[in-house]
Amino acid sequence: MNTGILASNLEKETVGEIVAKNYHAAGVFRHFGIDFCCGGDISLEEACEKRNVDTKKVMHELSHIPWDQPSADENYQAWEPDFLIDHIKNTHHRFVLSKTDEILGYAAKVEKVHGQSRPENVEIFHIFKDLTKELLRHLEDEETRVFPLIEEIYSKRLKGQEIPVGQIDALQKELDDMVADHEGAGDAMKTIRQLSHNFTPPEGACATYRIFYQNLEGFEKDLHKHVHLENNILFKKAEKYI
Repeated sequence: MNTGILASNLEKETVGEIVAKNYHAAGVFRHFGIDFCCGGDISLEEACEKRNVDTKKVMHELSHIPWDQPSADENYQAWEPDFLIDHIKNTHHRFVLSKTDEILGYAAKVEKVHGQSRPENVEIFHIFKDLTKELLRHLEDEETRVFPLIEEIYSKRLKGQEIPVGQIDALQKELDDMVADHEGAGDAMKTIRQLSHNFTPPEGACATYRIFYQNLEGFEKDLHKHVHLENNILFKKAEKYI
């Protein structure tokens, strides 16, 4: 396993590029509170300044993660857009569709039982409810418009066909809209994390309370990878074809 010291210019790369190369870096960035998905287009140096984190400390942690060639099932950069799209739909879209009702059920119960003594849970419930509504609309937009458009343009490029200017403009607008949606979802989960004290239930909390916060943390972790795969890999690939 290669855990050698990283190249000295790594701090000049964007955090999104670093995670795209090695998803193990996501854990390091998460530990330091560095946004690698929605805010992945800034350099590591800038990201550290933004979070008031010592760049050398982050570099040190990054130097101790495995930097071997990723396995075939994690080498997202090497995947063709259509294969990556299938993975996103079958893994992350399915996760959102299967988990949101369950988490909303926990949210409603905790809000009802503990909302008066712990009013942050009232706000968490409403934020997550709104987030769920927006995410479901977002997934539908991706699956009915954005992904098919990426696949069509990719197919035309492979065949050496000319891409109409209108189609190029349409895809760029869709990508911009999707990134904006991702930022909104990321901001919502940041607020929930803050309100829940980093998903830490109070001492003596009931099982439902604990399970609710565990599910919120798992939802955020999946959202981070979901957005990363789209913003930093799929959409970057798509922009090369337009």
